Amino acid sequence: MAILCAVDFSSPSALALTAASRIATTFRQPLTILTVADPLLAAAEQMQSGSDPLAVLTGVLAEFVDETLGAGASARYDLVVPVGDPAGQILAHADALDADLVVLATQGASGVAKFVFGSVAERVLRTSPRPVLVVPPAVADGPMRTLGAMQEVLAPIDFHEHAEADARLAHRVARASHARLRLLHVIGGGDASRWTVLRQSIAAQFEEALGGSRARQAESAQAALERLAEALGGTPGPTLEVVEGPAAEQIARVADRADVDLIVLGLRGEPGLLGARVGAVAYRVLCASPVPVLAVPHEARGRALPFID
Repeated sequence: MAILCAVDFSSPSALALTAASRIATTFRQPLTILTVADPLLAAAEQMQSGSDPLAVLTGVLAEFVDETLGAGASARYDLVVPVGDPAGQILAHADALDADLVVLATQGASGVAKFVFGSVAERVLRTSPRPVLVVPPAVADGPMRTLGAMQEVLAPIDFHEHAEADARLAHRVARASHARLRLLHVIGGGDASRWTVLRQSIAAQFEEALGGSRARQAESAQAALERLAEALGGTPGPTLEVVEGPAAEQIARVADRADVDLIVLGLRGEPGLLGARVGAVAYRVLCASPVPVLAVPHEARGRALPFID
């Protein structure tokens, strides 16, 4: 049982380290802090200075931990500096530790980059069988309440066969922190510009017809969320919300407006040939989110996790 936090000495990874330290303290779990040395840079350093590059980097890591968490903090945790591919080393050490949670940062993205979430975080999420907490740089703009000390948890719900499992997972996470739970369903659409190629009268007819359809969708979604809330039980029940628009952007908007502390995403299925288990919406949520995102793969649902159970 352990928590693994991967850092790269950036400001976002300092936020991830702070979150990991708070969670480890709250749930009394050992914390291992890892940074990965590039093989070529390590070899060049040894050739140039003759010193052990891993010893040097371990010292730099200790300084980073002390600067982030306070003087002497590095002595309380295990510091690990392997050489190799960052994502591969993170996954390998998470397996070796049998880690309950992997914590790392993302640099975030904007514009077109939201559609190409190419990073170590993405690669870890594609293949990790363990829960991964991704901390975005936007967290620096406000208070960061972490697992065990949160007030509001947001669970985006899509109505597929795993909808109830996703809701129950978020319910367990919220309950472990005595936090409120908000179930959110996003109805796609709401882009009036798509009708600009049509004559105004025809475009108005399309929009009117679809408006009625979306109203019926909203009513059905609200009723489905109410059934989910009833199945979860507990008092008070979760807050229920149905919104319309691009899914990831709406999830981020609700998280910001509702002062949410955490978004819980249930990941489904096994990685395919390209490891494409995590869908495009999940990537966009990770890029756009103003708060940490806890991604829990399907195979981690049965694990006894201290920060959930």
